[in-house]
Amino acid sequence: MTREGLKHLKKLERKVHELQDKAEGLKTRIQNFYWYEEDVLDRDAHTHFTCANESMKDAISCITDALLELQKAYDAEKEVIAFYEGLLNKEYEEHF
Repeated sequence: MTREGLKHLKKLERKVHELQDKAEGLKTRIQNFYWYEEDVLDRDAHTHFTCANESMKDAISCITDALLELQKAYDAEKEVIAFYEGLLNKEYEEHF
């Protein structure tokens, strides 16, 4: 990967982090609506609110996993670039 590619990967990582923050906020809003506005006597609505809340938890977990994997990919690519740059510098120094 090039340094430019590494920059794009970092931007993508930031976008996923923003998505994670937005998902957390939406989960909180759903949860607050569920706790404070929902009519517990309506069992059907209660069931759907419960499912929506659990789905948001699952979504956040998946987004978090994606973010962690992108961070690992970034770190791995950064190490490879550093390794190759080190080889190029060593080869340059040996020739001059």
